[in-house]
Amino acid sequence: MRRIIYHADDFGANEEVSEHILDCYREGALNSLSVLPNSPCLARCMEMLRPYQEKVAVSIHFNLAEGHCLADPGEVPWLVDERGMFDISFFKVLLLSFTGKRRELKRQIRTEMQAQLERMLPYVSALRIDSHQHYHMIPVVLKSILEAAGEHKIAFIRIPAEPITPFLRHPKLYHTYRPINLVKNLVLNVLRLLDEPLLRPYRKKSAVFFGIVLSGEMDLRRVRILMGEFRRIADKRGLPLEVLCHPGRGRDAERLLDPQNTLCRAFYTSENRSMEKETLMKIAQPQR
Repeated sequence: MRRIIYHADDFGANEEVSEHILDCYREGALNSLSVLPNSPCLARCMEMLRPYQEKVAVSIHFNLAEGHCLADPGEVPWLVDERGMFDISFFKVLLLSFTGKRRELKRQIRTEMQAQLERMLPYVSALRIDSHQHYHMIPVVLKSILEAAGEHKIAFIRIPAEPITPFLRHPKLYHTYRPINLVKNLVLNVLRLLDEPLLRPYRKKSAVFFGIVLSGEMDLRRVRILMGEFRRIADKRGLPLEVLCHPGRGRDAERLLDPQNTLCRAFYTSENRSMEKETLMKIAQPQR
């Protein structure tokens, strides 16, 4: 059986979210997490992580989705609003990347990705790459990150192109899948094909991914039903399996990266975060 990566996103969203994620590690239910580079409380959260950092894989959660930019807002005006907060959707980035504005878009994204990388380098010993809301699967974003990484050796890149066959093999679950997540999975699988020239050198530095179709709703019943299928696919491909959960709930919405971002605010404060924490605690074998 290939190794299973039990992963939590959004470490650093605030101290409360980060503490819930660390609960999972302390209970032996987590061996990997992603850190938001533009967290206002990054230093405090990384201090919370420090006693465990040698035993948990730490990825950079490159972020264009929420919070304040790290570059000078005047250098990245297409990415932010008048407050300097990110205000460009996944699909807007994707659409702009196919227009004559691509070159300037890429310049601004690379500027921001470089700033985020530099902020995280003091805290990581190996460069592991993923992104908030999977923006890095847009080719112009992925290329910007890889260029910003330069000569730094990359240990891992998340490729969130989730296999669809495990879901097709369980017809009784069809009605439980959210259509928007099915669309997301389709889009990410198409983008994986477009990213192929960039991702080819990192095929063995990734994992089979589980966490799109059930995104935000990784409940125990369905995860248990589907896990076996994903394990078999990972073994066949000779890769680890990455299981993504969001176990960090933040009840104090005013201390999130951008309290005015209503979509992200609803996501962090949802009771589903507590449900995903419970799922992770029960499906993961002790990792310590």
